[in-house]
Amino acid sequence: MTEPLSQNPRDSVFTTVVWDHGEHLADLDAHLHRMEEHARRLRIAWPDNMRSEIERVWKETIEPKEVPGTMSPRGLIRIEWSRIGELSIEPREVSFRNEGVEAITLPAPRWSPRINGTKHGDWEPYVEAMKEADSKGADLALLVHNFAIVDADRATPLVFDEDGTAWISEATEGGVESVTVDVLIPLLHAEGIPVNRGRLNERLVARALEMSAIGSGIGAARIEAIDGEPIGSENGLTEKCQSLLSQHYQNKNTWSHVGA
Repeated sequence: MTEPLSQNPRDSVFTTVVWDHGEHLADLDAHLHRMEEHARRLRIAWPDNMRSEIERVWKETIEPKEVPGTMSPRGLIRIEWSRIGELSIEPREVSFRNEGVEAITLPAPRWSPRINGTKHGDWEPYVEAMKEADSKGADLALLVHNFAIVDADRATPLVFDEDGTAWISEATEGGVESVTVDVLIPLLHAEGIPVNRGRLNERLVARALEMSAIGSGIGAARIEAIDGEPIGSENGLTEKCQSLLSQHYQNKNTWSHVGA
């Protein structure tokens, strides 16, 4: 299905949520909280009854697939709210999940500081970055601004430094705040792996023991190479993230029922 795109970032706000192919979405409250915050930054009016709106549109547009009773990540649902007060809900398939991937670097798209970091209506540059990566035989585009990685086309880069700490890009760098990373941060802290925010510059990435891409659609994928150059020599952090996310999705409290 063609990605609905508009040219004005303030035309809409959206999020993409893990779906069990049935009638449940993972971490829905966290996604809607982020979406509401992004709508505020984009000056898009947010309804008080968004949950009931989602349930109404869901019943009209989504046909659950035949799946086993256990809830687990099987697909994605894109939820978009427009500036004129229209809600759309569309299914998305997962292209890869929890796999080793190769990445290329591309210039990060930039908007105004208020819009940078939101999931907004002018998302075509991110889609084009994903297509560019695919055309080069890569799985992922890492987006670079001012000599630092600030985001990826459909994930958040996570760097495991040689001192045993993990790093994600500071929000002020312009990357999108990740719901999946927010789930992982306290879990990694409990495992003795502190997660810091800062600049993912060339020096930090070059000395990294490991680099992962984290996102609702791809889970936790180890980045094996960037622009054809191998990155890191370990895989423990990615495997830890995969295990922690697996446990998270096995928790029934992670899931919200949105069906009939």
